[in-house]
Formats: sequence, structure tokens, C-alpha cells
Amino acid sequence: MTGSPPSGDRGAFLAAAPVMRTHRLALGVQVVDALRGEPADVAVAVEDGPLPYTVPMPADLEAAAVSYDPGIGLPRLPRGRYPGRFRLVFGEHTAPPARVRIYDTARRYAPRRLEVPFASLATVLAEEASGVRPSSRARRIAVFPGSAYSPQSNATGIRGRVVDTEGAPVRWVRVTARHAVHGAVLGRAHGDDRGEFLLVLGVLPRKIAAPKAFLIHVLLDLAARPAALLGSPVGTLADPLADLFLEALPSAGMPDDISVGTTVPSTYSVRATSAVSLRLGRLVSPDSPFTLPEPE
Repeated sequence: MTGSPPSGDRGAFLAAAPVMRTHRLALGVQVVDALRGEPADVAVAVEDGPLPYTVPMPADLEAAAVSYDPGIGLPRLPRGRYPGRFRLVFGEHTAPPARVRIYDTARRYAPRRLEVPFASLATVLAEEASGVRPSSRARRIAVFPGSAYSPQSNATGIRGRVVDTEGAPVRWVRVTARHAVHGAVLGRAHGDDRGEFLLVLGVLPRKIAAPKAFLIHVLLDLAARPAALLGSPVGTLADPLADLFLEALPSAGMPDDISVGTTVPSTYSVRATSAVSLRLGRLVSPDSPFTLPEPE
């Protein structure tokens, strides 16, 4: 169909022109399985936002009573092109550092809360203008097995639960397994809100790779915080992660043993040690929970 463009009150053509919008990466997060080094199927939510934050009420209250959703409606980071990768782009209110929570509603991984520094938009723009190679904006963070994690069939380890002297679960416990004789660290675990943990031994050092009777005698170092300190955007236990310790990562490029989850926070001052025997190729589940003493 041909003809002249309409004029007057019959309308007018608008000149078509491309619209270009630039998104600049503020932070890239890669979440990996601490045991396998593979991408972890988790969600990452951002805690930064207007306060106080109100937990949204679910439509089905009966289902909510038995569900587990540490996301509590917080905005999630978009997933990247590859598994286990997430991105935060600069926006009107994007400013360092970012407070994020990593969680899995299926409980395959223990959750973590992290404060992650990143370069400001002004710094990024200055790098672009100078033409120098931009600094890295990616962080690699490990998550540890949760109570519903499926380890390999021949894994050696322990499923356990930690309680206080009154039998209440000790939330967010950290567990380190050391060889009872040589003292070498053989594995680590992060506990959940129910005090449950799954610790799987890594590759054994050569000097203890073939123990007698296929038994490995280990010492479990248990550590937890002395009190439930609320530090989430909600500020109450309506948030399942309200008292989960917020770990502050160092700047990118600095020595970092926090991202990998091997450092026990200094605030975890309640400690105890228990001796257990593990059989090679088996996961043991003690009949009784481990007990942490009252803080002094």
C-alpha cells in the first residue's frame, strides 16, 4: 500500500530511532558447592532496601506453616547465562556494599548471609574513561551441604544435630573435623536453623588414607554464637535467617578465606569438642545429638 503520510488531524508519523540503554555490572556472584566445586542450585536475594521490611503474608497460611522460605519476598538477583551465577547491575539506588543471602528452600545447602563490597559507579566510569583493564567485579562463594543434600554413595561423613543444655537446637553451628592423632583438618560443615549439619570428609592425606579396620577417629570442633542476635532487615524471628551471622567479605583481590566458608567467625565463642569414629565409605548418624555448653 502506497500513498502520502496522513496530515492534519488525521495523525502524524513519528520518526523511528533506536534506543540504546547501557547496563553496567556492579557485582557478579558465582555460588559453588563447597564439596564438589560445581555450580550450586540456590537463590540469592538482596537485603538492601527501605526499612523496616515487612514479611509478606502468604495466601495459604496452612502451607506457610510447614514451608521454608528464607527469601521472605526480598528481591532476588537475576540469574546469569550459566548455572550458579547471578548479577547485580547499577541502578538508581545501587551502592556498595551489597548485603545478600544465599539459600535453598529445599535445604540441600545451608544458607549464608554476606556483605560484599564492590566498586562504586564513579570508580567504574573512571576506569572506562582511562582505558585501563577494569578490575574484577566477580566473587566466588561456597555453600555447604544442608540436611537434604545427597552426597556420593561412598562418602565418608556424619549427619548430626547440635543442641544446648536444655535440648533446644543450636542454630547456625559451625563444625570442623580434625584427625584425632595427626590434627589435620578433614572436613567442615555449616549447620542450619534446626541445629542439623552434614559433614563429608574430603580427600584423606596419604598418611591416613588407609586406616586400620577402615575406621577414622576424628575430633569434631563445634562452635556457635552465644546468643541469637537479630541482624536481618526484618529484625524479628519472622525471618528464618534473622540471627544468621552476616559475614563481611574483603575487597576483591585481597586474601579471602571467608568466601570459601572455612573461617569460623570470631563471634562464635561457644565451643566444644567431641570424639567420633567414622567408617570409610559410610555416613554415620549418632543416636544422640551433640551438646554445646552454656556460654560463660
